[in-house]
Amino acid sequence: MGCCGSNINASYNYISYPFGLFSSTIVGRVNPTSSLALTMAWGTLINCFYIPGAFIGGFLSDRIGRRRTMALGYFLQAALGFILGGALGPIEKSLPLFIVLYGIFLTLGEVGPGSTIVVTASESFPTAIRGHAVGFAAAWSKAGAAIGTAVFKPILASWGDDEFRGTQAVFLIGSGFAVLGGLLAWFVFQDVDHALDNEDQAWKDYLAVNGHGDVQWGIASNSTHELESKAVQM
Repeated sequence: MGCCGSNINASYNYISYPFGLFSSTIVGRVNPTSSLALTMAWGTLINCFYIPGAFIGGFLSDRIGRRRTMALGYFLQAALGFILGGALGPIEKSLPLFIVLYGIFLTLGEVGPGSTIVVTASESFPTAIRGHAVGFAAAWSKAGAAIGTAVFKPILASWGDDEFRGTQAVFLIGSGFAVLGGLLAWFVFQDVDHALDNEDQAWKDYLAVNGHGDVQWGIASNSTHELESKAVQM
């Protein structure tokens, strides 16, 4: 579960960070006649599409489950990304249409992994190791973000003066990672459909079976008692 969550994190950040950071760059390639100010304005508008995705994902996750919400967002994002990449020629002829589709592409990323990734990572581990495990998953996800951001511009520039092919490539590659994330979410990830206390007990039972049954849980040290006594007296 931990490795699955880390890979899903990495896939999400590989898509989310570079497509948000370089939105103005992509708009400038699609519509090179726009002024710098207008291109930046379009890029800002595109990034506003992140916001509704989080609310939609939060609404869905408690109704159809984290796993289904995550997979749904990923697969819809992949489908739209393949459309943007494959039919970029006719789509870019209408800049407002491209802006809306690009924005919805980012929205779907937030509907799926963007709104569920942290809560699912938190719910997947017992309390005793949750901080370390979620931290590991977060580090893995930031690695995905760093790699995605680092390779984004080289992919855009890989066709030289043919900016059209480079723009197509980033959407198609990003959609491929969305498919990977959706498959992991659907076939590997499991919804946590029981109380977190049960997960804590399962962790304690595992430690006991492996010779660590003498662990003291929630026992305050003498120094802690002293600090609490002083606080009461004050």
